Amino acid sequence: MPADALPWDLLLRGGVAGILLFHLVNLVLPGPRPAVRAALAAFTLSLLAYLFCQRAALMTLLPSAIAYAALALCVSSTAWLWLAARALFNDRFRWAGPVLALALGMVLLGSAAAAPRLAARLEGGADPGRTALGTVHALAMVAFTLAALWEVLRGWQDDLVEPRRAARRWAALGIGVYATLALAVELALRDRPVDPLLPALHVLGIGSVAMALAVLVARRSLDLILGLPPAATAPAGVAATPAPPEPPADEPPALRRLRQAMADEHAYRREGLTLAALAADLGLGEAALRSLINQHLGFRNFNDFLHHHRLQEAAGRLTTEDLPILTIALECGYGSIGPFNRAFRQRFGMTPTEYRAGARMVSPRSAG
Repeated sequence: MPADALPWDLLLRGGVAGILLFHLVNLVLPGPRPAVRAALAAFTLSLLAYLFCQRAALMTLLPSAIAYAALALCVSSTAWLWLAARALFNDRFRWAGPVLALALGMVLLGSAAAAPRLAARLEGGADPGRTALGTVHALAMVAFTLAALWEVLRGWQDDLVEPRRAARRWAALGIGVYATLALAVELALRDRPVDPLLPALHVLGIGSVAMALAVLVARRSLDLILGLPPAATAPAGVAATPAPPEPPADEPPALRRLRQAMADEHAYRREGLTLAALAADLGLGEAALRSLINQHLGFRNFNDFLHHHRLQEAAGRLTTEDLPILTIALECGYGSIGPFNRAFRQRFGMTPTEYRAGARMVSPRSAG
């Protein structure tokens, strides 16, 4: 047994590792949104590595290759935390090159800063102590932790998926706040001797959050929290977006009122429309409106709901009117041309100009 590892400390780390392994198995099993599962699995692995890295004596028990791999995951854990938060709350998350480059950059930075100290530990040499590179790594850890908190908070009000809102409120925010406090304590006490109880309390905190997540997954199911990927909208070519099907006669009155507000009153045209404002106009609570849009209409984000209606009108007008594109964008509820162009291209796979040009080329053939 390592000299500086107490039996109860090892038992605690083993128990927390078991909970983390439970999450890891859930994440690697087939399911919706594999890119999100991979991001969450990477963060879980970094926490498992941290259980070893926090106790240097435990690292000496590992083969060198595994020890350095664990170190690479451990020193980049805040980057994987940020990536996990970004993935969980972004319905269109993909492993884009720039995002992955940031995480791998943190792996390289952290490894370069910490590897000399691990090498000294494995070889029984003197600890080289803190370096300038270590200070840069510490600042990067703070930056990634704050970025993770931003990902949790950003878009909270527009999130329509209740289990995911619960994850934001209790699990994700708890992880973010705890990570911030733990990082502050760790940086303040770096290179100073600490009582064995402090690292154990840190492990206990990680275990508590992991257990809360396990309870959430058990009650709500991981698939429900992650949700199905947003329906891919194939480029519509030059045809106008088809009208939605007639609603059933027995639909809830509140849903019928919502449909009327969007289809007949064009509520979506109001620039800066928020879920709270729309709920007030309809005489509904915010939670009730979220449920209507998510459960009955299938949208996971309020902005996506607005974009759907705005782009549906804009696509139709581009093929039938000669107004400037900016005018159509403003009248459909966009504050400027930039957000309109990005949303249009994301949905239809082409710019509004290309869409209109295609319509004019096809129209004579259609008429014939």
